[in-house]
Amino acid sequence: MEDRRPRHNNFLLPSSIAKPLSTHMRITILASTYPRFPGDGAAPFVQSIAEGLAKLGHQIEVIAPDDVLVAHNANTAHIPVQRFRYFWPRRWQIMGHARALARDTCLRPATYLLLPFFLLAEFITLLRITKAQNSEMIYAHWVLPNGPAAALAARIRHIPLAISLHGSDIYIANKHSIFGAVARWSFRQARCVTACSPELRDAARKLGAPNETRLLAWGVDPKRFHPKAAQENLRAKFKLAAETQIIAALGRLVPKKGFDVLLRAWALLVPEFPAARLLIGGEGEQRNYLVALTDELTIQDSVVFAGQIPWPETPSFLAQADIFVLPSRQDRFGNRDGLPTVLLEAMSCGLPVIASQIGGASLVVQDQINGLLIPPSDARALASQLRELLQNAALREQLGKTAREHIIQAHTWDHVAHHLSNYFESPV
Repeated sequence: MEDRRPRHNNFLLPSSIAKPLSTHMRITILASTYPRFPGDGAAPFVQSIAEGLAKLGHQIEVIAPDDVLVAHNANTAHIPVQRFRYFWPRRWQIMGHARALARDTCLRPATYLLLPFFLLAEFITLLRITKAQNSEMIYAHWVLPNGPAAALAARIRHIPLAISLHGSDIYIANKHSIFGAVARWSFRQARCVTACSPELRDAARKLGAPNETRLLAWGVDPKRFHPKAAQENLRAKFKLAAETQIIAALGRLVPKKGFDVLLRAWALLVPEFPAARLLIGGEGEQRNYLVALTDELTIQDSVVFAGQIPWPETPSFLAQADIFVLPSRQDRFGNRDGLPTVLLEAMSCGLPVIASQIGGASLVVQDQINGLLIPPSDARALASQLRELLQNAALREQLGKTAREHIIQAHTWDHVAHHLSNYFESPV
């Protein structure tokens, strides 16, 4: 195989975690999406980051919006979570938890009505908690909608502000000039900013984020996501033979995920691999379109739409596959992924992965070393790489083994927490 190993890494390296921490900080984390009940799939990575920082000795308190699905007596893994209510009746509270965006591309009309109430309630709660906690730092996820309240509270409390970007926030900032101005003001108050993809970092810098804005890939729990994580027999559930090769994909069924590209690539391979099956997990606005596309391509018998995969079942879903594909692309509105954590989860399960070279995928996948990278929206390139993996069991095993080793060495939540702690201490 041609060695196309990157010559350098332009993000925080695993060796940086060796630096000892000099202080334990009192950190208030502000997030517009946070797990609402045990097993919720709404931004579990934010909870993982909070838990990782707490393991390092930091005192953590989380502020997040109320939601009709919030279980107030839920176990939050010993991380205090303060939920703020911002509108009545409760069912109207659609800010956060991936419910404010319509069709993944625009804000729901009700968002503009709710936003002032949301920001005011968020700001008041943030002032109250930072005073009670005697906070030494505010750490906000998503510059929109959380940047303004976090920046203003940080100025009033005279404490530093850190912001992590995830994709949808920068997309909205670039699409609406007013929101862009708000993001720019928030960035001016920030001491530390992280982005999970080079595109996000560059876009943030154009909006006024510090030049020291750093790339930081997200993590995964390798004890939860591992090659033997399978609990439910998916092959039996979907009536697949034990020897059937499964190509898995998982995500919201929206344009930027590129599932239509995957289907077109798979249509090129079905005649060669009639016994293999493409298993797509997730729900979304494109479901009917994608199902109709399988009919149009006459591949409906070789594609299984598995529906929504509950968060607790994700390790099992991934571990039973033979290959994982992340066919992300930029949609016609300019929206794109940051770094979907499902990519790291699949690698942690020991799967050979094929990912579009877009967003933060190249931060974790080294082409031909621990996975395969392809140009986005290129169905023929995807089909070519799929063919190679389906035909070569030794290559699948090699890439899957190397992928898991790379996750353990560089991309656990402990690594992420150490990187953040070091950055909080020394932002320059």
